Amino acid sequence: MRLFTDIFREYRNGRAADKATSKMAELVAAVDETGKSGEITIKLKIKPDKAGGSQKTLACVVTCKIPDADLPEAVFFSDAAGGLHRTDPEQREMFTEAGRSTAARD
Repeated sequence: MRLFTDIFREYRNGRAADKATSKMAELVAAVDETGKSGEITIKLKIKPDKAGGSQKTLACVVTCKIPDADLPEAVFFSDAAGGLHRTDPEQREMFTEAGRSTAARD
């Protein structure tokens, strides 16, 4: 019996193995970056020939589930109308004299 890996390497002159290798490197980098797990799947479909006999058609699909990095939380402030702002609309400005700071007056 031939090893699966030998057949996989022969599939389309190694293109399936090359794709799986590339996807695995991408997956490992994403797992290292995010600290989350991912998944690579190699699916091999084998179909018999319509006329029968020993001929088979193989179809290979390589898929990869790359983990996404989480976006960090952000702080916003709400106003009376339900809008969100990066600065607190209820907070008075610290420097009120026409936009100049107290250091600029000294």
